[in-house]
Amino acid sequence: MTKVFFPIGANEAAGANATRPPWRYLAMLASVLLLMLTGTVAVLLASTPTAIVKKGDAFATFGKHASWVTIAVVALLFVLNRDYRTWRRWAPALVASATFSLLLVQFVGRTSGGSKRWLDFGLFNVQPSELAKFALVIGVASFLDQRRYFLDRLDRVTVPISIWVAIVCGLIYIQRDLSTALIIGIIALGMMWAAGVPVKHLAPLIGVGVLLGSFLILSESYRRARVVAFFNPSDDIEGSSWQVTQGLLSLARGGLKGTGLGGGHAEWGWVPAADTDFVFAVVGEQLGFMGALPVVILLGTFIVAGFRTAQGAPDVFGSLLAAGISIWFLVQMTVNLLGVLGSLPITGVTLPFISYGGTSLILNAIAAGLLLNIARQST
Repeated sequence: MTKVFFPIGANEAAGANATRPPWRYLAMLASVLLLMLTGTVAVLLASTPTAIVKKGDAFATFGKHASWVTIAVVALLFVLNRDYRTWRRWAPALVASATFSLLLVQFVGRTSGGSKRWLDFGLFNVQPSELAKFALVIGVASFLDQRRYFLDRLDRVTVPISIWVAIVCGLIYIQRDLSTALIIGIIALGMMWAAGVPVKHLAPLIGVGVLLGSFLILSESYRRARVVAFFNPSDDIEGSSWQVTQGLLSLARGGLKGTGLGGGHAEWGWVPAADTDFVFAVVGEQLGFMGALPVVILLGTFIVAGFRTAQGAPDVFGSLLAAGISIWFLVQMTVNLLGVLGSLPITGVTLPFISYGGTSLILNAIAAGLLLNIARQST
């Protein structure tokens, strides 16, 4: 068996006999609850002006988000108090459901902003690509656990995972959501590396991913415009560079202490997607550096503690599951924040626990509950 990155299995007895939650469990629980509280306030501030103009109700968007937060907290607490090992039995059903939903959205999905990414259930919409992230982490963790003695076999591990990930990423790409497809690919690669799949097997996948990703980015005019805006933001300030330029101006206005709650400009239409992709700009403007930094610290605390949980998990499945969830949040946080700061082309990726969006928030909360359950049993 190939040596794994994490000391998997060494803490099984200690985890099973743990009598109290370790410090990182408490830090993670506090972090995720504070992040959701911060996100609720941020969405209220970011959405109120546009909600008045578009819906005639200042609290229309906030009301939906508050409902989702309530559901997310209940889901987190429910999952937190259920042994994470039970999810291993559900892995095949989750993978099948996620793949089917990605296929279904091509035929009956709701179109918004030129993209068909949502399944409309009347009272709520579901974004299958978010479900695919969640299913991927559980599915890959279960698969690698079952085949942990064959990690150096291309035909037993690397090829099967690569085929399924390629299918999922292809279906998501058809939805004009390349960023999510790339994130899913990165999560899968990270989990295989953490499990101990040989680098010589992963290197060709990385090479193909970089080449194919570059080609797909340059194959669409709007993606090329984002890349051009990233390298030359001053060339089209009122066009393709508008969003990132206004986001940076909002952060600059915030300074150290911020403009105060309700005193910003970002939410008044100056920054597109102020309650979703660019919600961090709203936080930075109204709360300043002193308010934005704690958000990053809370996210960082949750993620670092997640990786420590992976190292001290009671068994292989728990270790890989914790690693996958931590990689997921790390990549998504990094991509979002770098996009807002102008250090990466805009991708449309949301900020975990902060941005407006029901599917992503609820699934993030369920994933956090899983990670917390593992942390409570780890050493």
